Amino acid sequence: MMSYRMALRKHLAEYKANRLGIREAGVYRKTGRSYQHILPSNLRYLNLLEPIRSEVREYLHHNREVRLHPDFHHLNSSQALTFNLFFPFLSTGGETARLMAQALGLEGDIQEWHFEYVPDAEEGTNVDVAWQNSDGRWVFCEVKLSEGEFGCAKPDQRHENKLREIYSPRLQGLIDERLLGFSEFCRHYQLLRNISLLATHEDSHVVFLIPEQNDALNSPLQAVLGSLVGLVRHRVHVGYLEKIIASLKNHRTLNPELKLYAAQLEEKYVVKKEKSTS
Repeated sequence: MMSYRMALRKHLAEYKANRLGIREAGVYRKTGRSYQHILPSNLRYLNLLEPIRSEVREYLHHNREVRLHPDFHHLNSSQALTFNLFFPFLSTGGETARLMAQALGLEGDIQEWHFEYVPDAEEGTNVDVAWQNSDGRWVFCEVKLSEGEFGCAKPDQRHENKLREIYSPRLQGLIDERLLGFSEFCRHYQLLRNISLLATHEDSHVVFLIPEQNDALNSPLQAVLGSLVGLVRHRVHVGYLEKIIASLKNHRTLNPELKLYAAQLEEKYVVKKEKSTS
């Protein structure tokens, strides 16, 4: 049976050849091996959809703190997905930005937004995309695509200190005490450090955006969400990529250009279910 990760790679290799017209394989820098779902590194900006390619490059030029990940030339880069999904809606602003929030099950007029945002300099978590509503409430969004897991932490002294000094005080009263044990904390490190932002930003919300078909992410995510206390459960959201894109593409008030753009997102990122059986 083909896993979601392998099905997506196959799909993106076909997309690269048929849509981008590129047949040269790209290199995975950590192993030196070539793969068809990876772009040649000098063509990495083709990972941005054409309608926003120039605009995102201009944004990056003026926001030097936002750096491309070393594997940005991989077509399954979650950073590229984040730019492709959010940039045209957030940069347009107004009702268009509100529609993106609504697709995620959120409300509010978006006042400002940031990629690769660090909401708490002391703690240091880097959030894929974040925005603040006009009422001052923040939304912090973590985006995953083909990853096989949320980030874990090494069970070393540094992380034990971080748990004791930073995360345990913040997560007290938010989650089941079981997850504050050191081994469980390390196992669910990335999920818990994002959830800890609820304690530092009043009335804030956290979103985990993943493909619905990626069971490797969905299962541990649901396990952690099941450990949240009732008072904060409504502030943590799961957005499924396929449903968000479909919602945007079929929205009755979205302008034709962005509906077409949503169809381009679907073409690139949505794997037909018959291609994946797990």
